[in-house]
Amino acid sequence: MKYPVIKRFNICHPALGLLAASFFLLGCEGGNNGTSAPAQQAQPSMQATMPNQDTAIEMLKIRLFDDPENVDLLAKLGDTYFEQRRFDEAIPIYERAVLFDPKNYDALNDLGLAYHYTGNTEAALNALDRSAAAKPDYKFARLSKGYVLLSLGRYEEAEAPLRKAQELDPNGGIGEEAGRMLMQVEEMKAAK
Repeated sequence: MKYPVIKRFNICHPALGLLAASFFLLGCEGGNNGTSAPAQQAQPSMQATMPNQDTAIEMLKIRLFDDPENVDLLAKLGDTYFEQRRFDEAIPIYERAVLFDPKNYDALNDLGLAYHYTGNTEAALNALDRSAAAKPDYKFARLSKGYVLLSLGRYEEAEAPLRKAQELDPNGGIGEEAGRMLMQVEEMKAAK
């Protein structure tokens, strides 16, 4: 069913249509006394985030229409898809970002993880290697590569990137996570 208000806004500007749809879905009456926005009451966490993320995607697409080679916008769009676990949609966006900026180590890292989550191990490891090559002290690429290798059961190979991540961030969260993964590596090696 098309809602006339949304249709009128879509004619003027797609973003206004999305905003009107968000108000409709989330309820714009003010306080929620139990009589408004039944969909939101049924699943508040899901209803509260989905329209905002979909709106963010549409807004980024609109901005990219005017500036299709903007690496920052492409990376943000890829990140938004990634956060929604829409990895198949994130991959071509990250690939475009890397096409325009081959040294974008963050987009390469995220591309590698997206490939991993879609089962493309070879492409994942390639992107993570490119990320580490683009910025040798980028601890996330090392941690991501160690994680991918560990999840594939390639424990011996996972050890070097995890140690490097730990070395790059000895007192931080990345180093701590790398340490936990290294303990898993040791457990797996001991179990053999």
